[in-house]
Amino acid sequence: MSEHDESFAYQNFDTILRQMMQELGVTRMVTDYRIKADPDAPYFLISLRLGRARSSVKVSDMAIVDPSPEGGKITITDENWAPALLTRLWQEYGRDAVEQLTRYELIVHGVPAEDLENMELDPGEELRSKVLDAVWRIFPEGFKVRHNLVDDKVMTILGTEHDLDEEWVRIAEELHEEMHHDREEGD
Repeated sequence: MSEHDESFAYQNFDTILRQMMQELGVTRMVTDYRIKADPDAPYFLISLRLGRARSSVKVSDMAIVDPSPEGGKITITDENWAPALLTRLWQEYGRDAVEQLTRYELIVHGVPAEDLENMELDPGEELRSKVLDAVWRIFPEGFKVRHNLVDDKVMTILGTEHDLDEEWVRIAEELHEEMHHDREEGD
């Protein structure tokens, strides 16, 4: 296989990944990434370095909270946060206490509005799952066998259509490590 073919495949993924990250709003989160796709070996490897997530976000940053006779009424103004907020409210107060009036309006029964306004969400987890979502969407069709290495700073995903080869896993682990250490230079 000539190098030209390989770089063509790479650029294709590069473009798709950039588009995908933009659509999901995670472009700023990914500070660096590398893709290794070897046309001769049936695996696809991508490693992304994640920037620091914004420190936690308050409910008042994504919604308007009003007192109501039943409890705090939340009107979500930034719909991107809707799923994360709902999950967090369920965890904190139980599903029974959280009543969804409409898609973006909720009442949390028996909870004062001030408590809800000051509640914080950790964007790190949410962003990691969004980045992972972007990555899975660009994976070549049929590459269903996956090996993930994920921590706070780097996310490396190896995929293949066949059984995982120890050699590829080793390459993935090395790349994962490299992505950690590249930071120090530019930090």
